[in-house]
Amino acid sequence: MRAVTIERFGATPKLTTRPVPEPGPGQMRVSVEAASVNPLDTAIASGSLAALGEYRFPLTLGMDGAGTVTATGDGVTEFAVGDRVFGQFWSRPLQFGTFAEAAVVQAAPALGALAAVPDGLPSHVAAAVPTAGMTALGAIDHMRVPDHGTLLVLGATGGVGTYAVQIAAAQGIRVIATASARLADDLRKLGAADIAARGEEPVDQVLRRLAPEGVDAVLDAVGDRSANARVAGAVRDGGAFFSTAFGLGEHLLAQERIRTANYRLDRKPERLAGIADLVTAGTVQPVIGSLLPLTQAPRALTGAITPSGLRGKTVLHLT
Repeated sequence: MRAVTIERFGATPKLTTRPVPEPGPGQMRVSVEAASVNPLDTAIASGSLAALGEYRFPLTLGMDGAGTVTATGDGVTEFAVGDRVFGQFWSRPLQFGTFAEAAVVQAAPALGALAAVPDGLPSHVAAAVPTAGMTALGAIDHMRVPDHGTLLVLGATGGVGTYAVQIAAAQGIRVIATASARLADDLRKLGAADIAARGEEPVDQVLRRLAPEGVDAVLDAVGDRSANARVAGAVRDGGAFFSTAFGLGEHLLAQERIRTANYRLDRKPERLAGIADLVTAGTVQPVIGSLLPLTQAPRALTGAITPSGLRGKTVLHLT
């Protein structure tokens, strides 16, 4: 089978040919129909998350995917051959990820989450949901923005950002989104009330005009610690500033005026079910900026693929 693999942490991902893996006890093999690219994948490839899991080499990359179960090992009761599944395929140990024609995953992933694909949801759309959608949903849940409050989303055009804009708007929250001016209309269609255009003036200055009394919360999906330090003053006392990109430094994390956190995705099965419900209901629509063949995965991991519109999710199709 074709698979995008690394031989060691820090190695350049390459498209290779590997034997089709067989599931062991508690595992199942999934014929992968689509997978999506996340910063999590590059973090794992670099070795920066080596302490969080257990890895076997050669390691097939890819956390998010959707496909059909083709074989199950002893003791698997959650799914059966023929079931369509999607989610974050983070097993322990991790060896066979989703950037391949077949993946072996724990039926109940130790560090991820799997669920049945909702009826009628295409695989390439389902694959775009898990990590980014769960992260946006979890962060907004923890920030506890008040009814009719104001949320600033930094990095609103990316995977987490496009989900966050829609989830917050659906909850009646006023969303201010950062983006280039040419993408303002696209974000308004997702539910953003106002756009802080990048490059025209600093975000903290824009906020003085758009939210002179301050915002209730900030969600950072970019990771620019210097910019975040400047923006933090716009958050009202008792508000929240969360980063999904580890963009809060020690000074912001230590202060007590507002609630702060470098948010790490929690309660994954619950989050996956929640975001799936929102997508199935049509409340949230995954934004797919690029739909690429598996052969383009190494380039996608380096960020070399630039969509013409919202960046959203980069999805790889395998069928």
